[in-house]
Amino acid sequence: MDIKKVLFFKPGAIGDLLHALPALKALKQKYPAALVTVVVSPGLESLLQGTPVADRVLVFDKSQLKKSLRYFIEFGLRLRDERYELFVDMQPSARSFVLRRICGAKQTLVYRKQKHAGRVARRLHAVHNFMETLRPIGIDESAESIELHLPDEALRSVDRFLSEKGVDRNRPLIALNCGVGAARPARNWFPERFGSLADRLIRELGAAVVFVGGKEDEELVRNVMAGMKETALSAAGELSIAESAALLARCACLVSSDTGPLHLATAVGTRVVGLFGSTDPMRTGPVGRGHRILIKDLACVPCEEKHCPLGMRACMDAISIEDVFQAVRKAAGCD
Repeated sequence: MDIKKVLFFKPGAIGDLLHALPALKALKQKYPAALVTVVVSPGLESLLQGTPVADRVLVFDKSQLKKSLRYFIEFGLRLRDERYELFVDMQPSARSFVLRRICGAKQTLVYRKQKHAGRVARRLHAVHNFMETLRPIGIDESAESIELHLPDEALRSVDRFLSEKGVDRNRPLIALNCGVGAARPARNWFPERFGSLADRLIRELGAAVVFVGGKEDEELVRNVMAGMKETALSAAGELSIAESAALLARCACLVSSDTGPLHLATAVGTRVVGLFGSTDPMRTGPVGRGHRILIKDLACVPCEEKHCPLGMRACMDAISIEDVFQAVRKAAGCD
């Protein structure tokens, strides 16, 4: 089948989009002459604009559906008018089902999430799970890494940011992400431990420490830094997503729970110390080599719950500051 126009539908969280990038790359390699349009959530378009894997990027804002059905209908009619031949639905839902029908593509591929491995099947990482969606068109390969193209402008902007903040580039730069958002608190390590960890990294490793995150993390980061004895830098709410990726690319290591910045770091080749408890690193752990995963062998791990059913977060409490410090020392090459 001669494919000239492809729609890759992946609005959703940043981590999910990054996990789907190897599949998008494989799709572009399969049909190098095809026009590939990628649909993402608001704010994520800068990660793909101007990259070799996406010829066009469209934004689909599902929050608009609560305000206007017209937005959804007009979006679907736009897809129909563009006459896509292949619709790859990596974010299946009732909404995407309707869009697939309106679009009228000759062929559709729909992602099926492996929710449980069962007794026989192996646990698939999300990256490999997304790749499986492409098997019907002859793409049957593994993905050993996630590759995110960084715009030169974002890299220059971050270099200026670090220079203006007086960061000594001769010191190892270590990033800490102490927020996971309000929706999944079970994943989070304890803020006061991030502060104590930062103090040790600065004193004992001679590191420069930068806290990362979005605007929603600004207050949390301020509170953490207020309890520190040493001086760290906050980039929370200061940078765009593309600039945040560029900042992580300049770091020797990132410490984070299972959330967006962790996956952003792996996509730009930065080593990660991942703090896991309620989620399974076999499914959503950092992709590539050199990463360190901290997870404790408890009966309830992983529970896959957004909120700790026991209300204690014992899985995260069991991860000590010493555990993380030693993991950072090795991941960042500070031995």
